[in-house]
Amino acid sequence: MRTSLIAVQSPPYPRMDFDTALKLISNAMSVTCSRLPNDAELALFKGSWHGQTYGVIADESGYTSSYLTRIVGPKFWKELSQALGEKVSKTSFRAALERRREVKGSGNWIEGGEQPGSGGAGEQRSRVIDWGEAPDVTAFYGRQTELDALTQWVVTDRCRLVGVLGMGGTGKTALTAKLLETLMEQAGNPFTHIIWRSLRNAPSLDDLLEEIVPFVSDQQEPEATPKRLIHWLRQSRCLLIFDNMETILQGGERAGYYRMGYADYGDLLKRVAESRHQSCVVLTSREKPAIVGELEGVELPVRSHPLTGSPEAARALLDAKGLNGTEAEKQQLGERYSHSPLALKIVATSIQSLFDGEIALFLAEDTLVFNGLQRLLDQQFERLTELEQTIMYWLAINREWTSIT
Repeated sequence: MRTSLIAVQSPPYPRMDFDTALKLISNAMSVTCSRLPNDAELALFKGSWHGQTYGVIADESGYTSSYLTRIVGPKFWKELSQALGEKVSKTSFRAALERRREVKGSGNWIEGGEQPGSGGAGEQRSRVIDWGEAPDVTAFYGRQTELDALTQWVVTDRCRLVGVLGMGGTGKTALTAKLLETLMEQAGNPFTHIIWRSLRNAPSLDDLLEEIVPFVSDQQEPEATPKRLIHWLRQSRCLLIFDNMETILQGGERAGYYRMGYADYGDLLKRVAESRHQSCVVLTSREKPAIVGELEGVELPVRSHPLTGSPEAARALLDAKGLNGTEAEKQQLGERYSHSPLALKIVATSIQSLFDGEIALFLAEDTLVFNGLQRLLDQQFERLTELEQTIMYWLAINREWTSIT
């Protein structure tokens, strides 16, 4: 009855524009769902706002229509309904946004204040999230054991520094992004500030802190230094993710130590690891930072997780690529590349283009390394010490198990 009454009345304010609507739903979902809309959801929201069909949205966004209707849509409309406090759909959400608009500026959930039903100052404050360059992990398979372990370390065991380590292409970034998404979906997520930063372009520590310190201090801290960062990590329970840390490490004979001009990162991680605070830094790297190796332990607040290939992820990836083959052939293909997600993506593309998607034809060629795979292995090999490279050569020559001597 209330909906019908409001529907026939003219709003006392101009009709909402798209940018205002996008900001409104982003703020609402950040508070009630503890996350922001991902790329696919943004494409769906924009298309729906302009009255487009799923087919048109799919054509313009690059996603498939079935993906938007079966996977993205149901979850998005459900969470948007929770955020707006009433059930909405592709055709009804605009009216709901107009009704909610009138509460903007009153210190409620729209502006990032307390969640609906909170009891005031004694309740947990709403979370602030900066996803940075975190990837979309909607299509993520397997890794449940790893996710459970990392969640235990980060949430329950209150580790201060956690490393997710492994060769290029094993899925370190995807696993960490899935961990973050999993935490967002869990009730009782304890982190009030979550920020993701990629070190792929090797930013200086000063530049990194200029972004992180204001974020974790809610724009209160004018001094972006390691000391002040630790101060704010004590005030709130924050989760910081540093992705691609190997870009600031030397590799080779000085593996684990920092490139010239980046030693201050080591000092920061040492402070994070040894200082008393309630926050956590998770880093991903192809190479273990020396400070992690020095301070880690099973019962200590510094730990690392070596990541290898995933049979579940490998099988799901081969199915998603539409390759043809028996169960045994798919298993053999996965084992040949140690179930590495990136390696199998490269191989699957070649199988599609050169072997018409037939796994058996590719296996018959008995060709292991080519094109992108060679570059991937070269990048990892270059990070080894001279002794490690020599050992790799002899292992390749022997082709069988051999002794250390």
